[in-house]
Amino acid sequence: MASSSSSSDSPHLPDECWESVFRNLTDDELHYQETLSLVSRNFLSITNRLRTSLTLTVTHTVLPLLPALLRRFPNLTSINLTAINLSPSFIADLNAFLTQIASSHLPSLHSLSLHYITAFPSIGLRNFALKFPTLKSLTCYGVLEVEPADLKLIATCFPNLEELDLSYSKLRAQPSVPGDGDGNVEAMFAGAVEAMASGLQKLRKLRLSGSPLHRGPLLLTLCRNCESLEELDLGYNPCHLKEGGIVDAIRERPGLRSLTVHAIFDRRRRIVSSELIDAFLSLKGLTCLDLDYMGLPDVFFCAVADAGLPLRKLKLSACFGFSRFGFSYLFSKCNLLQHLYLDWVKFIEPLEDPFIVWSFSLPNLISLYLSNYGRNLIATELTFLAVVRNCPLITEICMNQTGFGTKKVDEASLTSFAINRHVNRHVKILNLYGNDQLNDESVMIIASVCPNLEKINLGRCRSITDSAALVVLKMCRKITSLKVEFSGVAQFQIDFQVPALLELYLSGLDINDETLSTISKNCCWLKDLKLESCGEITAKGVKKVVENCKHLKMVSLWGCNKVAADVVPWMVFARPSLRMLIHPPSFSLTDSQAELFLQHGCNVTELKC
Repeated sequence: MASSSSSSDSPHLPDECWESVFRNLTDDELHYQETLSLVSRNFLSITNRLRTSLTLTVTHTVLPLLPALLRRFPNLTSINLTAINLSPSFIADLNAFLTQIASSHLPSLHSLSLHYITAFPSIGLRNFALKFPTLKSLTCYGVLEVEPADLKLIATCFPNLEELDLSYSKLRAQPSVPGDGDGNVEAMFAGAVEAMASGLQKLRKLRLSGSPLHRGPLLLTLCRNCESLEELDLGYNPCHLKEGGIVDAIRERPGLRSLTVHAIFDRRRRIVSSELIDAFLSLKGLTCLDLDYMGLPDVFFCAVADAGLPLRKLKLSACFGFSRFGFSYLFSKCNLLQHLYLDWVKFIEPLEDPFIVWSFSLPNLISLYLSNYGRNLIATELTFLAVVRNCPLITEICMNQTGFGTKKVDEASLTSFAINRHVNRHVKILNLYGNDQLNDESVMIIASVCPNLEKINLGRCRSITDSAALVVLKMCRKITSLKVEFSGVAQFQIDFQVPALLELYLSGLDINDETLSTISKNCCWLKDLKLESCGEITAKGVKKVVENCKHLKMVSLWGCNKVAADVVPWMVFARPSLRMLIHPPSFSLTDSQAELFLQHGCNVTELKC
């Protein structure tokens, strides 16, 4: 029988009903749960049970708080541990963290992530594995020293792993024999890699971006022994993986459904071989293909289309060698494509607004990412309107530096849109960063055809004015994120309430304390606020923000030269919700201060480019 909630805390509904309601708050779910937890003790208890992920910074000062956190959130499924420094005591702290987690009662934990650590915490992982031998996902990102024993430890402790991420982890090799070079590393790790691969028979996803495990023989061993492998992410590789290496690896695993390969040709600009094309075509169940810096001829796209590969996601970055024909043929055959990313691609001939035609062949498109950066793919307002009209399921559109704003939309086109009611209520995210010619009129068109926008980036759009930003907030009342950094927006004089806005980026604008005070009153639910290089604001305006925005989590004051140093500690202690503070130039952060602020839950740091 359902248990009732406390009569003094919340309305008389069973907790199960409230849980169902809270779970359906899918838009920024964590934000809503944190807000609801303030309503009553019963709501706090319910939201604690719904919390499934926890991210912690590993320090000895946080360790005593860990048991209470683990008791508070009994249904955690994933824990993310990260470092803010690489002190000698860090591995000891991490071992203690993992051991403490192992002594907790978390019946559903299946994912562990370790980020930017010096070495494997062997003791902690062994203790952790005793409690959670059925762990499904392990991430060891950016490990500075990986030894052969560490790879064996993974297979021994977690034989049920389905996902493993060793991205940007470095292999620790003994001093190599002169002239031996890479061969020494491969010889040292060959046995460990084979042991790890043979022990992870359930492994489905493997990510090795930036890892020397790309080396040909090691990669081949992994693909040969991981018989359940479905997703392989090679990403960036520091070892210049050659064509033959990837061909051999693919042939070992014809059941791959997702493949990511970046810059395999030692960055020499040449067209891929027929052997590699044949290897791609052998992956009959391939749904996701992510390629970078490759010469792809039209015959490649035609072959993929004719082979009937069930592609749902295609991502090409800095690729070249193809024409309009190749893409047209591909889209005509692969009309189930849902996600398309074209970043820095270079067609043989310049193309202007090709998606006016291509969009008719992409009715299932959900996300479209176009980034030109001075190359020869131009996409203007006409492309945007065509995609909005012909791709009814589209939710995310990115058109960075594509020429948006260079072609004025005629009245006839707009009238046609209005008559035929080509309003797309599915579009939630729009990124138009760096379109210098984008103007207020174009922004008005966007707001009128995408009324349910939630996130929009107008950063470095230097031809827009304050009117553009205010029009978006007035016409799209669900906006949670607005970015107008280094744009033509000046003072951002907002004179109406925007309760939905959670993220506001105003870096590089000419705002002052008075404007900042007005913003804080009308956008009082802000969580993230960037004010970088806003040279006119002072501590007075910053304090108004901290006082009025009671849910602030991140503030960046980098480059704010007039903000006094003493405002930093005041912010940390005055706003307990603050988790990240990029301090102004006037403040000089010491290690003891950083530790003190962290004890209060805030990571105070300088801007890291």
